[in-house]
Amino acid sequence: MIKHNPIQTMLDEHEVICKTEIVIESLDHFWESYPEKYKEIVTTLITFFREYADGYHHRKEEDVLFPAIKSHPDFVLQEIIDEFEQHHNDFRDYTKEIENAVTDGDYEKSYLELNNYLQDLLDHIAAENDELFVLAETLLEEEDLETIYFKFKDIDMELGEDRKTELEENIRSLKLTDI
Repeated sequence: MIKHNPIQTMLDEHEVICKTEIVIESLDHFWESYPEKYKEIVTTLITFFREYADGYHHRKEEDVLFPAIKSHPDFVLQEIIDEFEQHHNDFRDYTKEIENAVTDGDYEKSYLELNNYLQDLLDHIAAENDELFVLAETLLEEEDLETIYFKFKDIDMELGEDRKTELEENIRSLKLTDI
């Protein structure tokens, strides 16, 4: 059993990201009664997706994990990595669309985009959990995985471990019952 497993780090971050599902689902038509609270919650979600999901999580994949897999001599499925990277770009576009709709006061559109983003994100996470991470653990040696783990830790330290914890707490504390 590997002591410093970067795949566990990825799975743990996916779990945090998936906590947004219940919040987003409960926002359906919420803006009709509580437009300011809706705007505040969606703004918090956008910040979380940009900083945590993209800044911390996707950066680890794009800067460390994907190159490690791609450079492995036995790896032949380049398209799978390209597809995951395209998803990351699509997610960046989603956050812009959601933010623009909120700024324009079109909360219904923002919710539709947010929900589309969530569904694509959940599919992406399932594919990474079931395919990419299994592939990584199969291809890479224990020493390689440990090296990746510490590179992940370096990214967390560079971006700020306290900020990462704060973003996780922001999502855990989002409750629509606080109105």
